[in-house]
Amino acid sequence: MLPRLLHFIANSQVLLIMPSLSASKRLVPDVNRQHAADLAAASWRVAAQAASIGFVLALLFWSGVTRSQPVALSGDAGLFDPGPFALERFDDDLVDGPGGRTLPLRLRVPAPCAAATPRPVILFSHGLGGSKAGGARWGEHWASHGFVVVHLQHPGSDESLWRTGPGTFDPARLRLGMTAEQAVLRVRDVAAVLDWLAGRQARDPRLACLDLARVGMSGHSFGAQTTQVVAGQGRLIWPAAANQPGSAAPAAPLRDPRISAAIAFSPAIRGADETSVAAITLPFMVITGALDDGGALTGVTPAMRRAVYEKLPSGSACLLWFAEGDHMVFNGGAPRAARQAADAHVLRVTAGLSLAFWRATLHNDARAAVWLSGDGPRGVLSTGDAFESRMAAMR
Repeated sequence: MLPRLLHFIANSQVLLIMPSLSASKRLVPDVNRQHAADLAAASWRVAAQAASIGFVLALLFWSGVTRSQPVALSGDAGLFDPGPFALERFDDDLVDGPGGRTLPLRLRVPAPCAAATPRPVILFSHGLGGSKAGGARWGEHWASHGFVVVHLQHPGSDESLWRTGPGTFDPARLRLGMTAEQAVLRVRDVAAVLDWLAGRQARDPRLACLDLARVGMSGHSFGAQTTQVVAGQGRLIWPAAANQPGSAAPAAPLRDPRISAAIAFSPAIRGADETSVAAITLPFMVITGALDDGGALTGVTPAMRRAVYEKLPSGSACLLWFAEGDHMVFNGGAPRAARQAADAHVLRVTAGLSLAFWRATLHNDARAAVWLSGDGPRGVLSTGDAFESRMAAMR
């Protein structure tokens, strides 16, 4: 397998933080907007610096089966624009999954999908009360740039918690999914989906291009918790009220070695659990903001989210922080009417920088890594935003 550029070139307490229960009326349209049409936006800044010629040649002429490469970019076009690939989107079910559950899946696959051009795979895990519709903005953007994106739905901590009837929302029922049992099932769901993809690929021509040797993991809120745990965090964590336990030592290691890199949208860690984040050693991106709190449901603060980045080991972590980033924007839906400009900015910049991270880590794209290492991110941030890195090749 190719060397992971970001990690070697120089040498999950994740809580679904829903708005406070008093804001439940506001939450319903936010959740529904997960199904809105995904947006795309514009601008890529190519770095002026260059990676060493020898390393770039190694990437371009690595022996073995032909690897799919990022499409060549010129000028300022590429990173923030919709990609060149047409997409096939389809839903499927993983039957008889962990706990006997059926897992609904949504797949976004670049076309053409041929075995001769393997494409990296990215999984996305929704937050508490969400569904396979979550992360649509991110999945659409990543897939249009050549990544296969699989959106998981986790029965027991999904939208079934609050959909007690047509158009209804019962926020109190969200607490039924805030358990250690659901945290474990979610982690097992990730492993089951990877196994399912490996088996399904052999008999489904729509999945012929999957490269399961290059897998990224991502998720929002409770899904960020899932991401942290499968990425190697030493404690099992789950959403909990501020005065309740929300973590435990796992009975067995829960890290999935098939995961090569990870992005956590709205993660969180608190108290004694902070040290467990240091067990994550793969490239890991934290995306959150100054308004990304948990309200009355969990009491999580933006500082607890930022702490995930701060406690990750040096050499493997980067942070994208937004002054106007609240919790629901990171679920990747459409801009909300009351926050049109703020949401549009967060969505655009997040789509572009997360794509650069995936290109650098899963595609070994030297230009993406150099862009992230230089002044590229600063050119797209607003006042109060920040991009910080403790990655070996992205400082």
